Amino acid sequence: MKKRLFKSLLVSVICLLIISGLTPIHSSAATRSTNLVEATKSIDLSKLSSDDEAEVTLNIKGTPQQTTNIRPNDIILIIDKSGSMSSDNRLEAAKTAAQSFIDIIDLNVHRVGIVDFSDTAQSMPLSTDASSLKSYIGNIKLAGSTNTSGAVNLATSLLANHRPDVQPTIIILTDGAANDYNAAKQSATAAKNAGINFYSIAVLDKNEDPDKSAPNALLKEMATSAAHHHFVLGSVGIPEIYKKIAEEIGVASAYDVKITDTLAPEFEFVGQSYNENIPQPTVNGNTLTWNIKELKSDALTLKYKVRVKKSTALGKYSIGNTAIEYSDFDKNHYNNIVTNPTVTVNYPKPVITSVEPNKGLTAGGEEVTIHGDKFRQDSKVFFGNTEATVQSITDKEIKVVTPPGAQGTTQIKVQNPDGQFATNDFLYYAYPTITQITPNNGPIEGGNKATVIGTNFLPGSKVYINDQLAATTYSTVSKLYVVIPSSTTFGKVNVKVENPDGTSAQLVESYEYLEPPTPPAVKLTSLSDSSDLLKGGKQVYLLGENFNRAVKVYFGDKEATVNYFANSSKIRVIVPEGDTAGFVTIKVENPDGTTSELNNIFEYKAPPPAPAPEITSLSLNEILINEEKTIYIFGNNIAPSAKVSFGNIEVPIDFVTTSKIRVKVPKSAVAGTVDVTLTNPDNQSSTLANGFTYTEPIPDPAPVITEISASTGSVNGKELVTIKGQNFTQYTKVYFGDRLGIVKKFVSSSEIIVETPSNSIGIVNVKVMNADGQEFTLNNGYTYEGLVATITSLSANSGPLKGGNLVTVYGTNFNPSMKVSVDGIDVPVTYLAPTRIRIKMPSINTAKTVDIIAELNGGTSSIQYTYY
Repeated sequence: MKKRLFKSLLVSVICLLIISGLTPIHSSAATRSTNLVEATKSIDLSKLSSDDEAEVTLNIKGTPQQTTNIRPNDIILIIDKSGSMSSDNRLEAAKTAAQSFIDIIDLNVHRVGIVDFSDTAQSMPLSTDASSLKSYIGNIKLAGSTNTSGAVNLATSLLANHRPDVQPTIIILTDGAANDYNAAKQSATAAKNAGINFYSIAVLDKNEDPDKSAPNALLKEMATSAAHHHFVLGSVGIPEIYKKIAEEIGVASAYDVKITDTLAPEFEFVGQSYNENIPQPTVNGNTLTWNIKELKSDALTLKYKVRVKKSTALGKYSIGNTAIEYSDFDKNHYNNIVTNPTVTVNYPKPVITSVEPNKGLTAGGEEVTIHGDKFRQDSKVFFGNTEATVQSITDKEIKVVTPPGAQGTTQIKVQNPDGQFATNDFLYYAYPTITQITPNNGPIEGGNKATVIGTNFLPGSKVYINDQLAATTYSTVSKLYVVIPSSTTFGKVNVKVENPDGTSAQLVESYEYLEPPTPPAVKLTSLSDSSDLLKGGKQVYLLGENFNRAVKVYFGDKEATVNYFANSSKIRVIVPEGDTAGFVTIKVENPDGTTSELNNIFEYKAPPPAPAPEITSLSLNEILINEEKTIYIFGNNIAPSAKVSFGNIEVPIDFVTTSKIRVKVPKSAVAGTVDVTLTNPDNQSSTLANGFTYTEPIPDPAPVITEISASTGSVNGKELVTIKGQNFTQYTKVYFGDRLGIVKKFVSSSEIIVETPSNSIGIVNVKVMNADGQEFTLNNGYTYEGLVATITSLSANSGPLKGGNLVTVYGTNFNPSMKVSVDGIDVPVTYLAPTRIRIKMPSINTAKTVDIIAELNGGTSSIQYTYY
């Protein structure tokens, strides 16, 4: 990951638009090349106004020599041993990696000390004894919270008396958020101010986002630079990071690097945009200063934002000046200057917020006010491509006189002298005129076509005839082709044209709706048929004169449906249903109100009576009293909505045909025979006397237990027991005492498999019960026995003599009533779960290994614990 970051930053540096060289000046003769640092500076905008913010980027990169001397370091490894380091086996991974670091680091050149911390910090002083260092690391144990600041303060104090001319260094590894965020930052700052190089390693969760992680952000800020910070996800990769740090400690391109970046007086910083850098600079007015203990081959990118001061005049300016001071391994001193980019300061871009009014006549000559901001005294205003006459200008308002323009939408453009401009829409309009409509009359029902002639018509113009919208089929600037809408009145009406821009014109009483001639009266002369049954439905032809397509026909007071219009003298209708038998009058009525009648010309006849229903047989004529059955009834003349009764109980029917229906026979409370009666809607009926019989069912035999596969079991239940016997059913229930067991499998009527319920210690009866309530009890058939608790492991296998620490005990069959003793001392038990309890360790006087003993139901289990 670091290599990829290095390559990405290197490509960015090479591709910068502004590439600057360093001119090194050193104070004494050097024994090797002085090309130790490369730097470039760029800005993301080449032109700025007082409204703009630009980002300045300073890229610094070390260029190590082919042969590099190693500067001796006194190194403190800080290792987090807080409780969270147990996750993913992080502490063990960190300890193994730290021991590998001891193997890799050259202890003939460097010294190493250890600080391990949780709530408090412990230490081993600086040493070159690899065995002692690795042994100390191997004995680090998990404990407590994350007192990061205390660990850094202790490491700083251990490095206070480092060897002369030796670089003091801290390498901290931690996975948790510090107890006090600010205190951790302050302790790291104090260490760096004391000349200590600061490396950091953040151990994050496997799925944690490094960019959103608060612990990762803290450790990055604590490091000497972004290149001195590392992170891993989970516990994988820690040895590789320690190895990388071990290989680069004491190796650098430049030392005691001081970067002084001074902003030109024409510019100012945007807020505290420079505080996003790692490390953060010190600020003195317009000058930023970064002090970095050592610069390696990784690129260092420093960024901040600037803006132009309001007082700055137009022109080109250098963004500032940048100097870099550093020393090489031999303490030769260099002062280098970085070439700064230049930017052009120009006016802010004008802004139009509104135009009042935002439309005007095509002839021009009207005053318009343009509202906005950033207008200049010598700004120009254009309507389309035509320049307008400017009457007055302020920075927020321009008054102009509109030039002539074409009808429709155009653009207003306000252009400043530097070419920057803003635009807004403006509508040129002209009032339309109507000279005539041709033809100028037509029928009242409309539908005829006409042309409206005039001037200044726009695409999308609407035409209204007597305030009714006419459909426009085609349009030009002087003609509108329309379809005349219908009207409810005769006579002359107004014609109006309305353009999309809101302008309109009207020609008064220019179109006339003509009154049609009086239509001839309708006349009914004869019918093709003169009778039908009361239900109606027959098709009958009516003959006569002057029938309209919308003619209505009435049989008495009921309207018939006209389903065929042959011509004005012949139509066909469907006879409507009649109310009573007898003659009715036939009437026809045209939409114009004329009518014609033939009195008592049509007869409604009553239908013949329906035949009576008849039951001939049943598909089943006997069931048990507690049964329901679906059967078929066979017969004749059965109506779809007939009713069926078994005795005095009516049942719903499912009509199949006039000779077959399906019914559900109801249950009966008593045995015996009942009549079956079928009744049609006309109340005609048929009865099959004693046609259906209900009989008593034969009772099932009672269940019996002959054998149980196990007579004893755990009070926790959930043990499978096979019960053998007789007359078991799918619905047989099994009770152990008063507790219901779970029938897991019905094997046969003589064998079932049951899961025992939980119960208290003792002997219980075993009872089987069938769904009909018959039961059998095997007295004293099953014995429940108690369980013994078993200890399997501890959360901590050792602790201090003073005791007081909490230990979680893991095992099986735990319950709240169990007893626990430590070295013969009874201790309080906090019950957490059947597999977990917590105890508080008592104090003892001598370091030794003791027994922790759990006792339950007369049985015991033990595990060893060591006091140190």
